[in-house]
Amino acid sequence: MTKEELDRLIAKMTPTEKSEFFALIAAEKKEPVFKDVAFKAQTAFLEDQARMKVVLCTRRSGKSYGAGLMLMRDAYETPNVSCLYVALTRASAKRIMWKDVLKTIDREQALGCRFNETELSVTLPNGSMIYLLGMDADEQEKDKALGQKFKSVVIDEAASYGVDLHEMVYGILKPATADYRGTIAMIGTPGNMKRGLFYDLTKGQVPGEAGRWEKMGWSGHRWTAFDNPHMADKWKAEIEDLKLANPLIEETPLFQQHYLGKWVIDDSNLVYRFDYEKNTFDELPPITKKGRWHYVLGIDLGFNDPTAWVVCAYHDSDRTLYVLGAHKKEKCDITEVADQTRKLMGRFDFDRIVIDNANKQAVEEMRRRHDIPLVGAEKAGKADFMELMNGDFVSARIKLHKKAAAPLIDEYSQLIWDDRSQRREEHPGCANHCTDAALYAWRHCYAYLSDMRQDNGLRYGKSEDEWMLLQEEQELERLLQEKRNMEAEIELYGDPLDRLN
Repeated sequence: MTKEELDRLIAKMTPTEKSEFFALIAAEKKEPVFKDVAFKAQTAFLEDQARMKVVLCTRRSGKSYGAGLMLMRDAYETPNVSCLYVALTRASAKRIMWKDVLKTIDREQALGCRFNETELSVTLPNGSMIYLLGMDADEQEKDKALGQKFKSVVIDEAASYGVDLHEMVYGILKPATADYRGTIAMIGTPGNMKRGLFYDLTKGQVPGEAGRWEKMGWSGHRWTAFDNPHMADKWKAEIEDLKLANPLIEETPLFQQHYLGKWVIDDSNLVYRFDYEKNTFDELPPITKKGRWHYVLGIDLGFNDPTAWVVCAYHDSDRTLYVLGAHKKEKCDITEVADQTRKLMGRFDFDRIVIDNANKQAVEEMRRRHDIPLVGAEKAGKADFMELMNGDFVSARIKLHKKAAAPLIDEYSQLIWDDRSQRREEHPGCANHCTDAALYAWRHCYAYLSDMRQDNGLRYGKSEDEWMLLQEEQELERLLQEKRNMEAEIELYGDPLDRLN
């Protein structure tokens, strides 16, 4: 029946017949629709049958709403199953998904869901449930996912996790979807942390070119707010407003991340002010003045995390500190650390070997059993010393060998501050093993005391009394460190005088 035929039929009805007719239509149950056919990019994601899906988008692109549609659809179509939405924190999970997504879908589709505000769960009439968790900050929240089975899982804010997403996905969530052969969808917008599973899966992708890709067994989807038919015009107007306020806005990292979906790092968020152009070198400069080279080794201990070695050098007549090399290796036991350290000792005549002193027993074993003269690193005031070190980066007083120090260059280029911490702390999701080893060594390098010398060995503009005072300060520092080492031994093994009584 055509619309015109239906209109003619209704026109012939009595008022009572019309009332009954429209009541029947209103009572007829409409099957919910969990997609928007006008939104092609989002629909492609929803209809993708892959079990592992990853989505890279700009802000306001409808990715979280699409994730909500996926969760509601899977919970609606299969009775008595559980689905899971994961965000950084419980608060962010509620803020993103609760009111603007799940409650909106329930209202528009007339699903009749029950919302439990206390445990952040949604119960559908068929007995299926959707849970919201924050798994980056709370171990108890992570434990809630253990031992359960899920039809589908969404990991939102995927670019910002401090925990290892690889471990979360493959160690916790993927086994939990095995019973139903369920789906895991990881979604997000590029951020400052260029490492981790989400970055590995999405690097090189440009959301401005909507489309798909395959990588590491994951089905990828990308799009921007311009592909969202409900936001395209508003997004265009928003960008025009930003350009009017700041004509150079498109060059800023924030704009490129949120509005273009590009992986760039905001330099203001980097921990160290390392600049590749002015803080690297290919060969050590020839030095003809009197004096000698000094070498300092920094070691950052780890086992599950890598152990890192960084070799620094400076000359009596050059105020620049040169990082000659950096190396790191996982799963090193004490003997392996000692062997690698001894190899470096065979190449360089170290003034000092400075080591992470958190594991005092390991440090003492290397001192005693392997006869390595280790100096414990001072960790107090770490953020303050980082800022002092940054002064040397800015003034080009620190230079790294482009090839031999590549692992350290990589960490300097990616280590960012944790913007969720109330204190000045490095982001827990970023590698800082070589950077810590370099900081330990830098604190025991005296390149800042070096200067061009006169033929008599004294520095230009310095009297013999001033030079002797500097030598006395260095000797005092050495004696103080010996005292600290002795106190550490007494703390571990007791006072040897007590054993004589």
